[in-house]
Amino acid sequence: MVTMTDLLTKHGAALKLGITSAALGKLVREKKVPYVELPNGEIRFDPSDLEQWVQSHKIQSIDCQETNDN
Repeated sequence: MVTMTDLLTKHGAALKLGITSAALGKLVREKKVPYVELPNGEIRFDPSDLEQWVQSHKIQSIDCQETNDN
């Protein structure tokens, strides 16, 4: 179970993803990335949710697809 201290701030999540805070903010506004909205309105990110989100957006290269098809 994730605790409050495990959750990442927008800055921390952006660093983990390798994008800017502004880009992450846009993903949040568009509801394209998983996040937690705290009762006070602050946004936090569960690191395991971010990892799953990244994995779900992975695109295999053509070489990998050909290897898997054989």
